[in-house]
Amino acid sequence: MRHRDDIQGLRAIAVLLVVLDHAGVGFLKGGYVGVDVFFVLSGFLITGILLAGAGKRGYVSLSNFYVRRARRILPAAALTLIATDIAAYHLLNFVRARQAVTDSIWASFFAANVRFAREGTDYFAQGQPLSPIQHFWSLAVEEQFYLVWPGLLSLVLFGFVLTRRLAVRRPQSGQGVTRQGIRRLLVVIILISAASLAWSVQYTRTTPAAAYFSTAARAWELGLGAALAIGASSLMRAPAVLRALIGWLGFICIACAAVLYSDGTPFPGYAALLPALGAALVIGAGISDQEARLGVGRLLGLRPFRYVGDRSYAYYLWHWPVLIIAVQYEGHELSVGVKLLLALGAFALSIVSYGLFENPIRQMRWPAPAGALLWPASAAIVFVVAVLTLGAIDDKAARVEAASAAVRPAGLADPAAADAARANSKPLPAVVAAVRAARRGDPLPSPLTPPVGNLLKDVWFFPSGCTPGDGETSSKICRMGDAASAKTIVVIGDSHAWHWMPTILAMAGKDSWAILPLVKSACAPASWLRFPMKPECPAWYEWAKAQAQSLHPDVTLIAGAWDAAHVPNDAIPAVAALTTAMKRFSKSVIVVGDPPPQSRQPVDCLLSQHATMRTCTSKADKVQLHGDLQISAAARKHGIGFIDTTGWFCARPSPKKFIYLCPLVINGTITRRDLGHITQTYSLELAAPFRAAFRRALFGG
Repeated sequence: MRHRDDIQGLRAIAVLLVVLDHAGVGFLKGGYVGVDVFFVLSGFLITGILLAGAGKRGYVSLSNFYVRRARRILPAAALTLIATDIAAYHLLNFVRARQAVTDSIWASFFAANVRFAREGTDYFAQGQPLSPIQHFWSLAVEEQFYLVWPGLLSLVLFGFVLTRRLAVRRPQSGQGVTRQGIRRLLVVIILISAASLAWSVQYTRTTPAAAYFSTAARAWELGLGAALAIGASSLMRAPAVLRALIGWLGFICIACAAVLYSDGTPFPGYAALLPALGAALVIGAGISDQEARLGVGRLLGLRPFRYVGDRSYAYYLWHWPVLIIAVQYEGHELSVGVKLLLALGAFALSIVSYGLFENPIRQMRWPAPAGALLWPASAAIVFVVAVLTLGAIDDKAARVEAASAAVRPAGLADPAAADAARANSKPLPAVVAAVRAARRGDPLPSPLTPPVGNLLKDVWFFPSGCTPGDGETSSKICRMGDAASAKTIVVIGDSHAWHWMPTILAMAGKDSWAILPLVKSACAPASWLRFPMKPECPAWYEWAKAQAQSLHPDVTLIAGAWDAAHVPNDAIPAVAALTTAMKRFSKSVIVVGDPPPQSRQPVDCLLSQHATMRTCTSKADKVQLHGDLQISAAARKHGIGFIDTTGWFCARPSPKKFIYLCPLVINGTITRRDLGHITQTYSLELAAPFRAAFRRALFGG
């Protein structure tokens, strides 16, 4: 366990890959693999330290290990979390600040990966801006692994005898680590890593968002480093030329992953093998007292790399909140040049925090009781600061939402005018009024409904089990609305069918329809026929189609997302195939149009400085409406009913140009909870227009 300059250099490479990827450097779209390099490094170093200590003492001191670990990671982590909470309070709107501070509480207890895995599998939490705390997921994975690994290592090497010093020791004291114990340990870590890798491959295939943050799916990378440390003595005897070759091969593997991978690469799974094995090869190449003359270690051991490597932990902690808070504060994506300047500023911050805070604390001599208290004390300090900050954020939210007592008009529109607009498929009067207000640059109406602080929660949910979860291809079929009615409507679609459910159920209650939903979020029509990145979607579609045909409904209602972002050319044949398949089994088939998405997250737009009706209004042209227009034309051509929803959200300011303006706020109601999903509140306000359009599509006229 001698000091190795090449390992410090490898740390520098890892953190620079991550930072440059996050800064948007185009040719390093796979720079996130730097985290995998860190995992392998960590497993190697920690296991080597544990084995070295066991060799000297004849036992593994768990108390000594955890105190050293706490000194190494906690002070810098706590400082970053507290600074991020304070910056979020002062620089972000109260919704984003509240999210960041809540995330910091999870991170302080090393559960950030659990938090972000849960949000990653919650479809309605996806698409939101990234958390300034999100990078703490990797630290949580490591600490969860090290809650188990030191004790397991001790048990395999020495047997189980717990002493007052929290050490696992052989009953016969004085016996050190044996070759037999090393072999057992190597077998154990190989088995654990193989199981973890198998789980990672399977979990990535079915639930990639959760797999990315999963300790079970990442443990094999730490285990790979651990196995390397356990078998290090064998590598020391390898010829220098061979070690040089495998070192450069490993470096090339890491570089290839960083350049060839992207956000679209299924990860971790099989793809993580390339950077992880590359890191293991680089580390293994340096396991010798004699460094290869032409080895990669010569490059990695250069002083600039060592300097960055020494500060890599601090740099990793600081760079992400600096970048994310800056982007959210500005309210739009920043250029690569600006992000690189911010990354440089974050490095300057890491130099200061490393020199004045992190390193001095790590080198202090701590009495055992004080060291043992470092874990709970750090978590408690972050928790107290977070709670106080949340209180201040709630006060700010109350002031913002009580800033005006203006009363918005009752109802969506004048009934007579609205009926006339519906009959002619024209925009609703309230939409026309909102577009005029946007063109004038009027201030946002107040109060808004729902309140902006509750906007992300303004979503209707299915009863448990009535829709498939992530990775599932079927669910029970729930009878909703007027469940006893003989008249049935089967609803088929994705989350854009989901957000119409409050409207559909309101109509069902008035007209005595039984509603049978076959809905799966994240499976847009473009994914029904083929979708290799999410293989459960075609399987779910086939299941839903078969169920719908067996139900023989009076009406099949099809809804989904088919704007330009969802590849309309794939959505159109999918919808056409479904309508054709259902015409023989359903008395009527009706397709619900998909209104254009917003161009900016509603929370951030509405809470931005100097927000007006104009700044929170999106434009839609033929590109944004392409899918809706094509599906509408195809439906009418084949005698399928179509509900045109564009006029409930958008209006053309001039008949001479095919440009629609789509205000985020209509008649005091916020229409979208994110870029594409309708709020439950506005969905219910559209109950009357939806019912009229449905009846027109069903009965004609």
